[in-house]
Amino acid sequence: MKRYSIILLTALSLVTFSGCDDVLEVEPTTAIEAEGAISDFTTLQRAALGAYSAMQSTNYYGLRYLLYQGVYADNLEHRGTFTTDREVSARVINASNLQIANTWATIYTVINRANIVLRAADQLTNITDAQRKRIKGEMFFLRGLAYFDLVKVFGGVPVTLTPTTEISEIQNLPRSTESQVYDAVISDLRAAETQLTGVSNPKTRATSAAASALLARVYLQRGNYALAEEKANQVITSNSFALEEDFAKIFTTESGSEIIFEVDFTLNDQSGLGAASNPRTPGQKFYLRAGAYNALQASAQNGDERFAATTAIENSRRRLLKYEDVVNNADNVPVIRLAEMYLIRAEARARQGIASAPASPQVIADINRIRTRAGLPALVLLTNAQALTEILQQRRLEFIGEGLRFIDLKRYNLTCDVLDFCGEDAFRNLWPIPLQQIEVNPSLTQNPGY
Repeated sequence: MKRYSIILLTALSLVTFSGCDDVLEVEPTTAIEAEGAISDFTTLQRAALGAYSAMQSTNYYGLRYLLYQGVYADNLEHRGTFTTDREVSARVINASNLQIANTWATIYTVINRANIVLRAADQLTNITDAQRKRIKGEMFFLRGLAYFDLVKVFGGVPVTLTPTTEISEIQNLPRSTESQVYDAVISDLRAAETQLTGVSNPKTRATSAAASALLARVYLQRGNYALAEEKANQVITSNSFALEEDFAKIFTTESGSEIIFEVDFTLNDQSGLGAASNPRTPGQKFYLRAGAYNALQASAQNGDERFAATTAIENSRRRLLKYEDVVNNADNVPVIRLAEMYLIRAEARARQGIASAPASPQVIADINRIRTRAGLPALVLLTNAQALTEILQQRRLEFIGEGLRFIDLKRYNLTCDVLDFCGEDAFRNLWPIPLQQIEVNPSLTQNPGY
């Protein structure tokens, strides 16, 4: 019999997954102080780092949430024994899927840790205004990112902006609407944008530029193309970042010129990404689907260098090479990089034009920045409709394994054509709310179809 523990929105727990028994477990961590132990800027910083550390979880940017965005779409597939991973790969997730429950709980751990730090920052009297502003800005960014990562796969979710420590505090917390969650995301990111400075090195801490870049992504997904263009342009014209000349170096050079924000990893962090696509190591495996591999290979015939940097055949498996350390990926994981800003700016501009009209020189120039860096010839004439098609293709080739494919297909209204989410299966555009959460909170309603 499967056993599980209900995962609450706790401040001092980190969710892990026991593969042998399909068990949800809670492990203690010393990465974050209890709220009462935050007494000065040193302990406040330690607590803030605890919020960052939760992003390293194998349930979040350390493995599954990151890769699931391609696995649930048409870029990656699971090859292994876990039924939970197989459900995601087959696009037949059910509400009892414990990996999805892990993901939900881990992301809320980030949110709750951010909430603890935000309240403590307001209450401390022995820190400077500059220190308070910086820490709060970072936590606004992390909370905004976390809620965005929830809403794009679950739809409306409960929004809590204060620390949660007791079960009674969430037992009757209803879901906010999708629009309300996006409002909270945008509010947090705007606050981060104004309270933080432009860039930092290393790029594992939130900055004003990272908030602007994430706002560009959020606005694009919401269909606010003018603001998406504005924010992407703001990041590009800041001249704080530059495209990496060698595509492969993006994933081996920490805090490289192209990176806007990344999650910090060392060998001790046990991310699992290094082994996830390595057939020579034990464990669950995620490889490129045939369609994604073939798209890269076809582009390579025209000079695309991303093919060799992204994938290779080994033991008849189409490996993902971006996270290439043998077992535990010690390289930082990019979350936002400059290449996306060029493609967001191009897409936002093209969507504001008439589909059959010629794309502007600026749209074509942005597309060509990505194409020519990859080794492809520049394009000359495109309509706006053709530009959008080319942008989607470049996003696929550029960002395989980086967590963007599923939202791209949703934004382009292609989940029916590509993923067969049509008619009675259209409900699969959202993941189910984890059953364990509904059992502990009767006010939490399930997504239709599950």
